[in-house]
Amino acid sequence: RTRVILAQSSQPAARPAFARLSGYGALEDKGLHLEEDGTLIESTGLYGESTVRRVDVESGRLLHCERLPGAWFGEGVTVQAGRCIQLLWREGLLLVRDARTLKLRDTVALPSGISEGWGITGDGAGSLFVSDGSDILHELDAHSFRVKRRIAVHAAGRPLPNLNELQWVRGEVWANLWHEDRLAVIEPRSGAVRCFVDLRGLLTAEERRSLGRTPALQQEAVLNGLAYDEPTGRLLVTGKLWPRLFAIATEALQKVEQKP
Repeated sequence: RTRVILAQSSQPAARPAFARLSGYGALEDKGLHLEEDGTLIESTGLYGESTVRRVDVESGRLLHCERLPGAWFGEGVTVQAGRCIQLLWREGLLLVRDARTLKLRDTVALPSGISEGWGITGDGAGSLFVSDGSDILHELDAHSFRVKRRIAVHAAGRPLPNLNELQWVRGEVWANLWHEDRLAVIEPRSGAVRCFVDLRGLLTAEERRSLGRTPALQQEAVLNGLAYDEPTGRLLVTGKLWPRLFAIATEALQKVEQKP
């Protein structure tokens, strides 16, 4: 079951519901963005296999796909200020795409201080938030991509590393933690974690055993991929090579407060 855990507590605080959405393809998902028309933009990874795709969120049907050059490894993706922005892992680049066609329009160097491209999201008001696997969120100007500030994320007084895929949800940054089945709900002004969302048990034991074509890929078949459906309050969640997309109700989570 899905649980919400306070950042300074070991007790569950709420149990929001989730639903399994069928028909989703098992790819090396690296990032998701939900469009207003109900389609999902997905960035997939691996050298020689990376893509950016548009899919139908309910059926998983592929609507359009743009392949990346073999030397590029796709990571997080978002749509902000009318542009689709895709991260690359170790290539030091942001890819700026047409938000409708997904065609590549420009490449921009990642700002200094961002070691790798992992996750990206935006607040819709001029800021992007980028993760690089550390405990730092890098806030960028959504138009110029210049660094506005760097946010040290912490929980219970300690730095929280391994920040990965990101999603803006009602004024907060939700982040999945690399190789963990939980999300951190981050207050972006202070970097404080308000609570954790425990997502253990989304996949069945049989589904987990079937993930990955090789032992190395199976080891990396972890939670990775977040998108927010604002009209319904659903958070869409998947993972690398996962066969399913999950929709999680977030209403109860908005009331959970971190203990002093």
